[in-house]
Amino acid sequence: MNILIDGRPFVASNAGISTFLKGSLTAWAKRCQKDMFYVALPGPLHSSFDKRDWVENIKLITSGNRILQKLPHLIWLEIMMPILAKKYQADVYYSPLPCLPFYLPPKTKRIVVVHDVVNIEYPETMQWTNVLANKLFYKRSIKKADYIWTNSLYTKQKVEHYFPQRRCKEIFTGCSVNRSLYQPIPIQENEAEAIKKKLGIVGHFILFVGSLEPRKNLQFLLSLMPEVYKRIGRQLVVVGAKGWKNSGIREIVESNDFPRQSTVFCGYVSNEELARLYNMADCFVSASLNEGFGMPQLEALLCGCPIVTAHNSAMVEVAHGKKGAITVQGYDARVWTEQICEVCTNRPSVDISQFASYDWDSILEAFLQYLSSK
Repeated sequence: MNILIDGRPFVASNAGISTFLKGSLTAWAKRCQKDMFYVALPGPLHSSFDKRDWVENIKLITSGNRILQKLPHLIWLEIMMPILAKKYQADVYYSPLPCLPFYLPPKTKRIVVVHDVVNIEYPETMQWTNVLANKLFYKRSIKKADYIWTNSLYTKQKVEHYFPQRRCKEIFTGCSVNRSLYQPIPIQENEAEAIKKKLGIVGHFILFVGSLEPRKNLQFLLSLMPEVYKRIGRQLVVVGAKGWKNSGIREIVESNDFPRQSTVFCGYVSNEELARLYNMADCFVSASLNEGFGMPQLEALLCGCPIVTAHNSAMVEVAHGKKGAITVQGYDARVWTEQICEVCTNRPSVDISQFASYDWDSILEAFLQYLSSK
């Protein structure tokens, strides 16, 4: 069988969708070694992805045509995918997000992954480019897909609610992270100090991982830091959040009453460094308004790092009732401050065995059964 994959997430830095695609694709290719997986890229593979990690039956296809590489990715998708589907006689088209090209061959089965319904429920938090892409492709892709894969039961329920009229009635659910990377790691004191020095971290710290999307609610988290820092002296280490100096966050951080030493913006760090930060942090914190899954929460817990996270959306599936995880309902600053200070002061242990179901191998076994049952 030949599978054609939309590889656009791989030309940007490592993030949630690209992490999902890499994990699912690698596990799939390992289980089905007689099949060929053609990953179409609109540009060079991003440096955050190591080519040595790819399985032999995964072939990366990058156009050498400079004109094609300069096209907006959506236009590239519409032009190239139907051509590549015919060239490689694709039996299946695997889209890591709801964005199906219009002119795929009729015989090619379409798999669409849905990570969230943010564009429906929180459209004001999205960039205009994503809003446009969703208007053109999102609803049509979900309705026309032969197979739908959601990353959580929460997202599955939302798809069933918003799209009762769709071709694919049975929806598959499953998601994981790289468990060989995100795990407890013994870190020597000199290594920990070297990492802290490189990133500007002083002493014990709280970790946040995410983008500047309003949905991540980083401004609320920053508003807690004057009191948290005053009470327990922990820094907030922000990984991601590129471009914060051009956002409303700058007003908070540079205000006269904000303790600037309480917060460190690291920007992008490698996955290996991130795994070590999870292992070193007193806790991971997320006050997000909505998540389709809760990938950083799972990464942190698998590293043995306790978490304090919002009690909403799919984050509840990952964290609620789990040893080492605290979920907070609502956004009362006093409650959040108390929970963060308590977890940092009396760092609870995490039972990693609670997350045995978050494993790519077992997820792919169930996914292949789902494909064969239709």
